Amino acid sequence: MKRKLFLTYLVIIGITVAILGLTSLVRTYRSSEQQTEERYTNEAKLLAEMYTTTSYSDKDFVTSYGSEYGVRLTLIDMSGNVTADSAVTEELDNHSSREEVQEAMNGSVGTIQRYSNTMKMQYFYVAIPTSSGNTAMVMRLSLPLSNLEKLGNSMIRSILATIITAVAAALAIAYFLSHQLTEPIEDVTSMAEEIANGNYGGKIYTHQKDQIGRLAESFTKMSLTLKKSIDDLKDRNEELETMLKSMTGGVVAIDSMNHILFLNDAFRENMNIDRDKVLEEKDFYVEIRSVPVYDVIDEVRSGGVTAMKEAKVYPSQSRFMRITGTPLNIHEDGREHAMTGVLLVIDDITEIKKLENMRSEFVANVTHELKTPLTSIRGFVETLKGGAIKDEKVARRFLDIIDIESERLYNLIQDILLLSEIENRQDVKRELCDVNKIMTEAVELLRQKMNRKTEMIFEPEPYIKPYPGSEARLKELVINLIDNAVKYTEEGTIMVEARGTGKNLILKVSDTGIGMPKESLDRIFERFYRVDKGRSRKQGGTGLGLSIVKHIVEMYGGNIEVTSEVGKGSSFKIKLPYPNA
Repeated sequence: MKRKLFLTYLVIIGITVAILGLTSLVRTYRSSEQQTEERYTNEAKLLAEMYTTTSYSDKDFVTSYGSEYGVRLTLIDMSGNVTADSAVTEELDNHSSREEVQEAMNGSVGTIQRYSNTMKMQYFYVAIPTSSGNTAMVMRLSLPLSNLEKLGNSMIRSILATIITAVAAALAIAYFLSHQLTEPIEDVTSMAEEIANGNYGGKIYTHQKDQIGRLAESFTKMSLTLKKSIDDLKDRNEELETMLKSMTGGVVAIDSMNHILFLNDAFRENMNIDRDKVLEEKDFYVEIRSVPVYDVIDEVRSGGVTAMKEAKVYPSQSRFMRITGTPLNIHEDGREHAMTGVLLVIDDITEIKKLENMRSEFVANVTHELKTPLTSIRGFVETLKGGAIKDEKVARRFLDIIDIESERLYNLIQDILLLSEIENRQDVKRELCDVNKIMTEAVELLRQKMNRKTEMIFEPEPYIKPYPGSEARLKELVINLIDNAVKYTEEGTIMVEARGTGKNLILKVSDTGIGMPKESLDRIFERFYRVDKGRSRKQGGTGLGLSIVKHIVEMYGGNIEVTSEVGKGSSFKIKLPYPNA
């Protein structure tokens, strides 16, 4: 723009200067001619006046004054004969036919420009009437036009120099003005390009107060406002992205044309979608194929309300999902609701479902475990009340059975309460426990339950680093492990070991009993789970022993390794870490 404006100024100045220059030259040249004519006419009059009173001869006069005034002087009588000429010595033709001479003979001043055949060049002539005594004469003053042209050229050069200087000054001023005018416009253009490229916050510095200055100031304000708005949007988007990434539930939004607007990583994970696959702006129904998800979307769009469904998003999946759909951008338009999209939140509730199933199973198992001894007790009580109490032998046998069932019921309730305390981390005060002492007491206690065909081996280590914990909990752990081995080893050996490794306390109970099938190993720590239900109940087991062991180990941050083979026996290895070891 600056170049165009400068060229416009240049053209206008050039045309103006050309017109003014030509006009000035013409007028100056004409004025110069007029002034030259007046000057030499006055000189001719002066010389004619001097000629009337001179004592010089004609030849001496023209020679003397022609040289003094730098002109050619010619004296002509009234017949046209040349009596003297300052430039020519030979005889000249009769000049009566010359126009300027004729005018002078008629009593006026004659001036003319024409070619001189004598001097072979252009001359300027001035002829004026004069007299010598009583003789009338004509004095003619002539000057080569080359002298006048030199004077004119000198004036032209002066005028041209002045014009050039004026043009240069005008161009400099035009350049300065165009720069002053276009600089803020160029700045505004540059800023507009920066804004178009996404670069906001630029400023235009100008001291102008006119419309361009106000335009630059407005652009600066607009740029700063856009920068603030964009920064705010970026901050909000970053906050939204952070929130979406931190959410454990999958989130996806689709518009009215079913195009995916945004989604988080949890949605990809829940829907088994590759993290590198670009889904934004893609068709949701093409990329995601899940009937339960479609059902929720259809329900949201048909009713315009939040909808929820719990199901497996894919039939082949083992995970359960809670699919929640919410309408996006619902607004009143005076007649109906207009909806632009649907927001879906998909939560993995597999663990919740498992916990619910476990709770249901636990309630059912507890009910069953409580019902069995209570039913037995109640049946024998009713039998005794019906008359069996009179038979002392029968009554005593029934009372023994009631006592056994009562003890079984008591043990079950105690195990349930103990398990509840452990799960709630209701541990007693920790203290340094003598591991060998705990192991020895547990072994001696359970030797009494063994039959003669079973052997229990335990050789205490010379020294085991005391373990910081609850002696009661550790003893409960060891008793349940050994008790489990005793129940499932009718004939064979039970090995009990305890040792310290510096960082961990290792407890190990191995037997050569009936063993367990591999498919049961993942479930043996579940509440009330029994590999051999008949054997466990027969020996008074509650089905909670190994579950209690597992929770005590987890309470101390340890882990359990189980190996077993049917017919060869089982091995339980517990590793409990020493704190700060």
